[in-house]
Amino acid sequence: MDAHRAGDALAASALDLARVWRAGRAAARPEAFPGLLDGLVESFLQVAGELLAEGRDPALVWPASAGVVRIPRDAQRAREELDAEWDLVEEVLAAALQALQAGEAAVEWMRRAVVIGRAGTRHLGPRSGPPGVLALSVLSDAGATRRGRGPSPR
Repeated sequence: MDAHRAGDALAASALDLARVWRAGRAAARPEAFPGLLDGLVESFLQVAGELLAEGRDPALVWPASAGVVRIPRDAQRAREELDAEWDLVEEVLAAALQALQAGEAAVEWMRRAVVIGRAGTRHLGPRSGPPGVLALSVLSDAGATRRGRGPSPR
């Protein structure tokens, strides 16, 4: 399949690919929910597919993405967690492109888009990043959200 058709397929499947990413992230770190990139990943996947289909530069994916990125206060932990989540984004995209038989050029294009997205999240702050990306500081332990919830309101 050519890159144009593969990109169209990825864009159309962004929601499903985000579900695959979320399932893989939850399996890798079940104590933390949601993921730090959870509010951004679907947009990133859709924009990546659209721009791949259009033959555009992968550097345009990150600035065109929109959503919320949660940033732990501990810079080292933030970097480790975000890197692990971007690794999974790359794995999901590479697997999808391989399943579509899109070719190595499309896979390399997508890897470049992920590298740029990863670098972009490393520099996120209250007033930095693309216009559509909101960085939120996580004041509690990123792993404390699933088990730390009280009973649901009745």
